[in-house]
This record gives sequence, structure tokens and C-alpha cells, in this order.
Amino acid sequence: MDRNIIIDRIPYQFCEGPFWGNGNMGAVLYIRDEKLCISLDHVKLWELRETLPDEPKAVFQQILQHKTEYLKGNPEYVEDTNIFEEHIGRTKLPALAVEIGIPGKVTGFCARTNPKHAQSVISLELDHKRTMEGRIWLDSCVNILYMEWSSDIQGEEKGLEIHALGWDLESPRLKPLKNWNYEPCIQIEKGDTFTVKQHFGKDMSAVLCGRQKQLQQGIALAVGINAGNLEEESCMSAAGESLAEDYLARTECYLKSHEKDWNAYWSGFGIEVPSERLQEAFEQEMYKLYCNEREDASPITLQGVWNPDNRMPAWFGDLHNDLNVQSCYWPAYKTGNVKLVRPYIDYYAKAMPRLEERAWKLFGIKNAIHVPTMMAPDGTGAASEWCYWNTILGPELFVAVDFTWFYEYSREQDTLRDKIYPFIEKVIHLYQSIAYEKEDEYLHIPFTQSPEVDRDGHMLMADDSTFTLSCLHYLCRKMEGYSKVLGRDGSKFLEWEHRLAPVVPTGKGFSLFDGIEVFGSHRHFCQMYPIYPLCQESHNEVANRSLDTAVNQGFLEYAAFSFPYMGIMAARCGRGNMCRTMLEIYCMVFRSRNSFTVNGDPYQNGVLRISDTNAGESSDAFTLESGFFIPAALCEMFVHRAESGIWLMMGMPDEWKECSCRGLTVEGGHRISLERRNYHMRRAVIHTAEEETLILHWKEENHLKCIMRNGEEIVTYGNGTCSIYVRPEEEWVLEFL
Repeated sequence: MDRNIIIDRIPYQFCEGPFWGNGNMGAVLYIRDEKLCISLDHVKLWELRETLPDEPKAVFQQILQHKTEYLKGNPEYVEDTNIFEEHIGRTKLPALAVEIGIPGKVTGFCARTNPKHAQSVISLELDHKRTMEGRIWLDSCVNILYMEWSSDIQGEEKGLEIHALGWDLESPRLKPLKNWNYEPCIQIEKGDTFTVKQHFGKDMSAVLCGRQKQLQQGIALAVGINAGNLEEESCMSAAGESLAEDYLARTECYLKSHEKDWNAYWSGFGIEVPSERLQEAFEQEMYKLYCNEREDASPITLQGVWNPDNRMPAWFGDLHNDLNVQSCYWPAYKTGNVKLVRPYIDYYAKAMPRLEERAWKLFGIKNAIHVPTMMAPDGTGAASEWCYWNTILGPELFVAVDFTWFYEYSREQDTLRDKIYPFIEKVIHLYQSIAYEKEDEYLHIPFTQSPEVDRDGHMLMADDSTFTLSCLHYLCRKMEGYSKVLGRDGSKFLEWEHRLAPVVPTGKGFSLFDGIEVFGSHRHFCQMYPIYPLCQESHNEVANRSLDTAVNQGFLEYAAFSFPYMGIMAARCGRGNMCRTMLEIYCMVFRSRNSFTVNGDPYQNGVLRISDTNAGESSDAFTLESGFFIPAALCEMFVHRAESGIWLMMGMPDEWKECSCRGLTVEGGHRISLERRNYHMRRAVIHTAEEETLILHWKEENHLKCIMRNGEEIVTYGNGTCSIYVRPEEEWVLEFL
């Protein structure tokens, strides 16, 4: 994989420059005031104070009695605060920065980042035909950003002015920090070292330490950042200075470890497709994934490890508990990197006491879990604890489904016992306690959502959304199976599920709510949740009808992730051409110059209607989740699973003559490699992880030649399908004519 991420225009905005990350620290380079500005973010940079009372304005039963008032924002029933204007509480905080004064005005720029090695080469053209060259990487194993800079200006490279910066509290875009009485940073420059100490929150400190070293042809710079309690500030400062000094002294040794770590990541999976745009997008997004997530890091927030230094993070930079967070992990599962999801499971499991407290305060229910839509890492609500978005039902279902995915791909029984099972059990208990029986003798769930469908000026809320019911049926069935794994009696889950109102498709497929069909264009398609990510429906009439109904509404209210999400649905319906088109539209329309996701249609491509609800924020606002749909969708095109069925290359576009994948993973942990030549599948290799019966499906024009298990030919028959019984650590090979 030698394709570079190329940025060949001057990055005057944060979301236009080259970027690096290691799960705990992130950096972006851009040009500001004719200086090189490098933002340095850290995952612990959070304001975690709540500035409003920690009590909801109304409990759930009161909200049910005053639904209209609640939806209109009546302050008697929901927190009356414009959270996006006031910045009243918990939020991700901006990054710190290093500025490098350069000898001239930048007239040309080119950054080439090799995602395999996570290293960049940068060329700057300056006025008067002068140049500068740089080499940059952010170490994969320690919190150091390393830079080398040289120029063709004799002697001037030694005069580069390097300054570390805290937050500009006079900036209008950082007004909340001033309102919270944050102090100006402490800047210390001594010889070749520099330090910035920025206090924040309640007794917290971020410490940025750097050191420079003169080279024969230029200068080297090592910069790190950490955050912790104020009492740890001196230790963080000493450790940061020591690490920077050691890094400059033993750069090549550190570099070898960095390259080894990235090589190990890339060695486990890969795809090759004939679309250059999609191939590059796959590699860019998988590069971003490992920049953001490590087994011992933190969950991925909206902007991940790349929050700007000169503005408050868009949408609070929070853990947004719907598809915005959930989809960040799909490519990790699909490429065999389930271990990268561990921080997500660990953080939410650790936050259970606060999530249970929320359920008690809002619903009056013990031993239950309610998750806010916008969440800080400790389980508290971002922005305001009890604003509208943090008092609705649904986010805990997104998280619970995520938890099942972790077990389905990892099969870790200890994680199932200690974290997954108790979390899901408490989520189900919340809904068991608010369900009510109607004349049909079924249990129904009140005041649910189908994100994010609007009607009459606010989000549509009604009983029994397909999203809610399908999640609960799915979770109950999973928990009955998990109970068996753990040697417990899970019959109570099936007994309650049998009483729960069923999801009944109509002539248009899955409806939004019981009795409310899809009536307009929207963004999330959560009425199709049974198709994905529940992965229960695939290649059948219901799935196809549901897809047609959504498509027939047009693209008017779509946002960035709508297109690749629709692409995933298309792949699971065997519509490869549609999937490819949806992914191509996303890549062409909704990516900033450095491939971060922009919302709405800022470049006026004309693919959707511009409105307040889909136009996003200003041009420097971005998110990550939509980009992560791309590798997930491409994996689905190659292989996907529903129940015991595995579909091989059933989402391929007609025009793709040759393509291949290696190491893609399906539920059960089975890893699959596929090869297509001359428009036909030639070979499938399955490395098994569980004992079970699998039903394999492929297009009938691919004629099976033979099947081998561990090198021994197996007698079997099948025209487009066959059944195999597998045990762990076997290799199954299907050869096609």
C-alpha cells in the first residue's frame, strides 16, 4: 500500500491540513497568519462541570402527560437553554498549539502522508523562490510529535521562531472559556525547551512540552502533550521535557517502534477495488481509525483526537450516542480489529453508576440505565445534563446493540459476564418498566423516536418506533443466548419479548412507527435498523421494499452519512451498483480537503436541499463518523452475515472486473478472503473461529469447482449456496470455475 494522502493546496483552515494521531494525542498542521500552526489535542481535554442543577425539569411520566409542551421546549418540562449558543456545561475543549514562524510568505504547499507508515513529507514554496522541506510523524507508542525542517536559505533555518500557545481567551470563538473564568496559559521558554501549562475545569492542567535541536541542514523538534490533575502538573512537565529530550537523542530507535506498530495494524486486513476514489477513501479512513483508537485509549468522539485550537469543538465534540458514535467502530469489527473497540465498552461500563442515576432521576426506575444523547466520558450529559436531547429515549439502545457486536466478534466470555450482560440487562429493564399494555394485549413503548425524522417543526415522537421495537426484540433474543453461555436462565427475556408488540412490515417495508409510514426524505433511516446494524434482514423482499421506499423520497433531507449508510443497505440487498454510487457521492460531496466530514452541501454540488437541519455549522466544522461508513460499506460489499447465512461478494458493482479482500471478519470472528477475476468470484478462503453451521451464498453465475477443509477436498453440492459445519481454527477454501 503505497498510496499517499496528498494535500497540495495551502491549508488555511484547520480542516484542510495533514493530520496524525495515536489514540491519545492528535495533531493537525495548517497555515495561520503566515506561520505554521500545529494543533496538539489530547483526549483528556474536557470541561466536566455542570453549570445547571442536576435535576430534570420533569420526570418521564410528566413529560408523557405534556408531550406538546415538552416538544416545544416549555421550561416547565425541559431545560430552557439554547445549549448550542450558551455553552453552559460539559464539552470537549480546544487543542493547544505550536506556532513556527517561517522566513517568508507561503505561496505553495504539498503534504504527502503515507498511511502505512503514518509519516508525512511536506514541501513549502515561499516567496522569492525559496523552499522549505519537512518530515513529520506522531509516534504510535509515545506522545510525541516529531518534525524536521530544512530550507534552501543559508543560515535562516536557525532563526525559525517556535512558540507554544495556550488558549486565546479574548477570541470570540473561545468566549465560553472566558465566561468560565479560565486563566491565561503559563508559557516557559528556556534554551532549546519550551513549556505551556493551561489550567482548565476544576483543578485540571494540560501540559505541552517541546524541545528543538539543530541539525546540519535544519532543525528537529519533538513536542508532546498530556493532561491530568493540577497536583500532577510538575510531574507531567518534567516527564514531558525528559521524553522530548530522549526522543531527539534516539529518534531512529523510536521510529522503528512506530513503524513496527503501524505495520502490524495494516498486516491483518486489506481490500483492492478498481475505483481509485474508493480505494483511497478506504485507506484514509482506516488510517484515521488507528490514529483515533487503541486498546488502551478512549472512545472516539465527534472530532476524535483532532479538535481545533482556535474554536470550541463543534457540537461539543461529545460522545454522540446514535449512529455518530456507533458507526465509528463498524470498520474495526469488519477488519478484525475488535480489540480497538475495548475502550468504548470499558468507558460505558464504568459509567454505569451515573447512567443508573439518570434512570432513577428521569424515570423513577431502579436497576435501569438511561444514556444521554450527548455524553462526556464519565457518563454525564454533555452541554446540559437535562436538555431535550439528553432526556429522550433511544441512545441506550444504540449503545446496547454496540455491546452485542463486541461479543459477537470477540467471543470474550469474561467481558460478556462482567460488562455486556449487566449493561444490556439494565437497558432492557428500563423499557420493561415503561411499557404498557393495549387492547391488543401486547406491550407497547411510549414516546419513542426514529432519529431524526422531523414533523411540525420538531422531531417526530410516537409510540412503537421500528427502531425501538426491533432493538428490544433483538436484545432479548441475544440475552437469552448469552444467558446460556453464562450458565444462567434466560427464559425471562424471551417471555417478555413474546409480550412485546411485534415489528410488522407493510407493503412499503419497515415503517417509521406502528401506523406511520415513511412520508419524506430524512437522514438516519433507523426504520431500516433490522437490516443494519442488527443484520437480521438481508437479500429478501422486506429489505428491498424498505430500501425502495427510502430512495423514493429523494435526497432532500440527507446529510453526510446518509449516502454511505444507504450504501450499506444497498450492499445487503445485493445492489452493488447503488452501493458504489452512494459511496462515490459521499466522497465527492461531503469531504473537506483533508477528508474530514462536512455536513450539508457546502461546496454546492446540488445533491440535496439546503436547510438549517442539514447544512451543519461553519466551514471549519467537521465530524468523523460518516467517513468510517466507507470502509464498513466496502467490507459489506465483499462479505456480510445475517443469522447463519454468509453472503460472498453479493454487493459487487457490475463494472468491477477485478477486486479482492483479505482478513475481513464476520460475526463469530470468522476471517474471510475473497478474489474476483474477469467479473467472477474465483476463490474464497475462510479461517474459522467458532463451531457452528454456516450457510454460504454466492451469485449463481459463479460455478463452484471444489471445497477443501484444511487441504482435504470435501464432497458437497450447491448452486449459489452450500452448508458447511465448521470448527475453530480450520481453513476452508472454495474454488470456482
